[in-house]
Amino acid sequence: MNYAFLLMDYELRLRALEPADADMMYDAESDEAAWRYSDYLAPMSLELLREYALTYDADPFRSGQLRLIIDADGRAAGMLDLFDISPRHLRADSGIYILPSFRGKGIGAKALELLKEYCRHRLGLHQLTAAVARQNIAALRCYGKAGFVCSGARPDWLRTPEGWEDVDLLYCIL
Repeated sequence: MNYAFLLMDYELRLRALEPADADMMYDAESDEAAWRYSDYLAPMSLELLREYALTYDADPFRSGQLRLIIDADGRAAGMLDLFDISPRHLRADSGIYILPSFRGKGIGAKALELLKEYCRHRLGLHQLTAAVARQNIAALRCYGKAGFVCSGARPDWLRTPEGWEDVDLLYCIL
């Protein structure tokens, strides 16, 4: 099955993580604006990310995680992560990061659609979930366009400089 999609001026596809993606991951992991939605307190080194790319275990059921690169016409546009993959219950948590130069073009929602197809047909998963900060309107819209619905919230889940922020819990039955 081909996990590709034509969107506006881009042909999107999901591909495996390559060592050459370390620079793009470094840019993403160094985006301090995204840290408010994660547990990062400091940037990761480029050397650490290169080592990660070189030793990455791409078997999602063995490692419990999977990182896919969102490719737009041969250029890395972002990343999709699956984590806490349950082979027994056939579900996984998901996360997405789109590089700033590719935002606002519908790439995130289409990439999530490709991820859903991959998870359904290749991995045999039944459900994907996501926990998205309520103030991250772009991510909530992205997941909503891809068919995810809100099933609840975690109040005061994220500590930000402005105070505590709720997280919405999203899911999609595949």
